[in-house]
Amino acid sequence: MARSNVKKVKSRVKFEKSGGLHREQHFRRKVKPVKHKMMDEEKRRQENEEQTVANEERQHMEDVRRLKEIDPEFKEYLDKEDPGLGDVAENELDDVLGEDGEVPAEEDDEEVDNEIRLDQVEGWFASMAAGNLKGLRRCVNAFRVAAGQGFLAVGEASEAKLTIKSTEVFDIIVTEGVLNIPAALNAHLQRKAGGRAPHKCEKWDAVRSFAKSYAMSLSTLLMSQGLPDAVTAHVLRSISGGVNKEAKAGSFIEYLYTLTGPARSLLKACLHHVAGANEKVQLMAFLAVREMAVPGKMPPPFTDVCMKGMYLTFVKNTKSFGHETCDSVSYVMNECIELFGVDLASAYQHVFVYTRQLAVYLRTALQSGAGEEAFRHVYNWQYVNSLRLWALTVARYSDEKELFPLVYPIAQIATGVVELFPAPKTFPLHLTVLAIINHLARSAKVYIPVAPYLLRILSSPEFQKKPKTGEGKPVDLMFMLRAKKADLSNTSYHQSVYQEAVFLLTEHLAQHSHTIGFPEFVYPILARLKKLAKEVAHVKCSQVLQALNQRIKNNAHFISTKRKAVNFGPTAAEKVAAFEASLKEEGTPLAKAYAKDRERRDETRKMRLQALKGGSRKTVEEYADDGDDSDSEEALADLAQAQDVDEGSDEEMEEDDGEDEESDEMASGEEE
Repeated sequence: MARSNVKKVKSRVKFEKSGGLHREQHFRRKVKPVKHKMMDEEKRRQENEEQTVANEERQHMEDVRRLKEIDPEFKEYLDKEDPGLGDVAENELDDVLGEDGEVPAEEDDEEVDNEIRLDQVEGWFASMAAGNLKGLRRCVNAFRVAAGQGFLAVGEASEAKLTIKSTEVFDIIVTEGVLNIPAALNAHLQRKAGGRAPHKCEKWDAVRSFAKSYAMSLSTLLMSQGLPDAVTAHVLRSISGGVNKEAKAGSFIEYLYTLTGPARSLLKACLHHVAGANEKVQLMAFLAVREMAVPGKMPPPFTDVCMKGMYLTFVKNTKSFGHETCDSVSYVMNECIELFGVDLASAYQHVFVYTRQLAVYLRTALQSGAGEEAFRHVYNWQYVNSLRLWALTVARYSDEKELFPLVYPIAQIATGVVELFPAPKTFPLHLTVLAIINHLARSAKVYIPVAPYLLRILSSPEFQKKPKTGEGKPVDLMFMLRAKKADLSNTSYHQSVYQEAVFLLTEHLAQHSHTIGFPEFVYPILARLKKLAKEVAHVKCSQVLQALNQRIKNNAHFISTKRKAVNFGPTAAEKVAAFEASLKEEGTPLAKAYAKDRERRDETRKMRLQALKGGSRKTVEEYADDGDDSDSEEALADLAQAQDVDEGSDEEMEEDDGEDEESDEMASGEEE
């Protein structure tokens, strides 16, 4: 082994002496450029081979499509015998469609005109109806152009490759597109409406980009300015299904299960129209949102996204409140309540979070040293109507175990709002909140004490002295949170507040007028009303108190007479419950009187709404004048004589939806 090492060393020395190392390095320097040249040629050869393969695959894809058009039966036979024949055609669609899901303009041998003509559109839709995938691509592309160009841009010049210059072509593309594109997608997937989900079909990858492009086009179209209400309603209806009943296309929302981005964009567009001015558009938009929120239609978090978006839409569209916006606010509020009923488990989370947000604002305002900004977060229509929304939601589903535990927190927040502003000028706010509490207590069948707050209003020093001014300007408490300084000495304001407070006290007592302990329950209230009737300076207000006092006495006497005939004590809970149930079914005098008052209020409100929706729009002053007809002196006289509490202002919970100024800061805080 040593000899072999010696030989290697000697040979190496000999090689270096002969200049071999120098020649080797020189040889390597000469070979290096040749190596780079060979690599470039190899790369160019590979690119040529890839291009050739791509051309062959594209040609194969075109041959398969032509075969399907020329001889469909033979194509079906080949699919059965050799299922892998059409794989290339299916997979190569990604080359035809853009990466973002948009369908690029068609690249045919013939030159495509810049303007989309009517005959072209008819041909594309006919091709799509025949089951041609190329026709579907062209129709989706045309629909995308129409949505992107917008209704207002029809007829204007555009730098896009395709434009629409005719309103007739635009209408046909939109109406026929929403009518037939979902049906064509179903046809290519070979599925029926209500069948297997689209993303579970075998050919889903072939049409996924079409569905994505169509969904984004729908969002763009719905958010465009100037779209007619009829077209908007038609497009919204197509989202939730029911437009093309003959084709039974079903709901397009089924295609959005795996398309999270387009689904959120479409939800945003629908929420934009939920608070619109047109009732039909509002309804169609809400149906689409509700369809998205149904558990199972979309991935699990999407239900929460719909509920949150619906509530924030309600909050952000209540910046002003008046006679013109009252109906729209009420409509959106009812939509929110209906949507939360889709999934009560998810609804509990949202009601809890946003109710807690209201409590946080109230706690900040109740703290000593709180500034004016803290009071503004509570003292506005947006806060009050948010409280009303959650109270109505819990009251609507109070029989369900999910939302009943939230009755107590909402009642605590409502009473806290009343305690925050005890001044007489805030009595309209007190009456609005106490009406909310009454409705919650009646629906949830619980006792919430509101009599002390109402008696505090009736015994206010402002009402113990005679008003300084006459009737003055009519007062409508439904649209007020705070009275002006001039209203505090106004006779109309005194009468309106007294009538409303007496009505709410009657409503509160009527809810418990069938209980076996009613005579003892109302004893302190009777004593207080008797004293107030003597202290009030206004004669008509005193008559109202005397009439209410007599009503309560009659009901207490009725209960006392009924319970004298029983042979059980207070400890027999089951017998007591049966006794109260029978009295409630029979009806008590106070409950019957309250029902009449409620009916009168409903009729008055209906008349006012009809007046608002009449041919000529009335001013606020004219509306208030008409509204005070029911609060005239004749009505007060009839009330005192017939012992029927006057209807006062319109504070019905199901329809009254007062909304005024909303702070963007509060909306952002709730969103957090």
